[in-house]
Order: sequence, then C-alpha cells, then structure tokens
Amino acid sequence: MTQSLKTYLVEDLPAEEMPEVEEEFLRPRTLDSDNEMDITPMIDITFLLLIFFLVSSKLSPEQAVDLPKARNGGVVAAKESVVIVMRRGTGDQADVIRADGTPFSPELEQQNEEIAEYVQQGLDAGKKHVIIRADGSVRHGEVGRVSGAISESMEEGQVINIAVMEQT
Repeated sequence: MTQSLKTYLVEDLPAEEMPEVEEEFLRPRTLDSDNEMDITPMIDITFLLLIFFLVSSKLSPEQAVDLPKARNGGVVAAKESVVIVMRRGTGDQADVIRADGTPFSPELEQQNEEIAEYVQQGLDAGKKHVIIRADGSVRHGEVGRVSGAISESMEEGQVINIAVMEQT
C-alpha cells in the first residue's frame, strides 16, 4: 500500500481553486550584519559588579572622618571687616544678625535691603572686608542669598569672606 504524494504549484491549480491573496507573502528577514556590537552582555556584567560592590561594602555612618585642614586661606581681621552672623532659624530661613547682636528684619526683601545698607555703611566707615560668619547648620542657599544682598553694595572686585570655625 503505497501512497503517492502530489505537490501542486499554485500556478497548476484551476482558477476556481486559486487561493485569494490580499497581501504579499512575507519574505524571510535578512540577517543583520555584524557591524554593530551587542552591548547587552557588557551591561549585564556592569549591573552584576554594581550589585556585588553594594552588597559587599560596609556602610557605617558612625565612622568619623578627619577632614584635612585648609592649606589655602588668608587671615582676615574682624576689626577691619563688616561682620554678618548667620544662625539656623526656626524654619527654612536663617537668622541674620549684625556684629553687635542686633537682628535684621525677618522679611526677606526688607532684610536684603538692610544688609546692603549695613555693609555700605561699614565700607564707607573705612572697613576693608566683609565676613559672613555662619553656623554649620545654616543652609547653603541662605548663605548665597545673604551674599547676593551683600554684593549689591560692594564694588566689582571686592571679595566676600566666609568664616570657617576650626574644630578644637
């Protein structure tokens, strides 16, 4: 019992039995050339190394780190300077105080005007420098804001000094 297989070409079929084709048949894709390098394995290795270092490293915030002493810095005499003291305030705004202990206005615009006027009076009185003396807990943005208010009353080329307290 042998069966014979017949293969028919589409062209050999009668017109009634011809399949209807709406679209062209898909041709097999041509393989991409090897001109581009696949970086997926490299990314996998990078993430594996990252995970390894994160898991194997010891992060202890209790460790004290001794910071190196500043080598470059000049000495500025407070007697020859207009001094503005900044302390951490109750909110986001720092408390800004004159050298004699009297505070500036708590309103920002008024405070900036008072700071500029105070610095201008000190420079007119013969002071040579301006020092901002800020606690370590004062935000950098607040120091920048006060520096901007001070720079309004200073001439171009004059420097604002920021005091750094050394640990004893």
